[in-house]
Amino acid sequence: MEEISFRIRPYFKRELAELYFPDTVNTRSAVANLRNLISRNPELMQELSKVRYKPYSKIFTPKQVSILVRYLGEP
Repeated sequence: MEEISFRIRPYFKRELAELYFPDTVNTRSAVANLRNLISRNPELMQELSKVRYKPYSKIFTPKQVSILVRYLGEP
């Protein structure tokens, strides 16, 4: 059986948060958890800001997703 790997593509913030936190009670909590992970890592925040990440953005670009995966691993 072929294993499906994570694809680097644009993701809605809630979609990616649910992938990183699948056992979270609701989407809001998953998004808050992802936001906390990002904000508590200054190097990650700095690199994301270089590619125009804003905390209020609703969509991660493929470049932003690749940075997140580099720092956080695949969801």
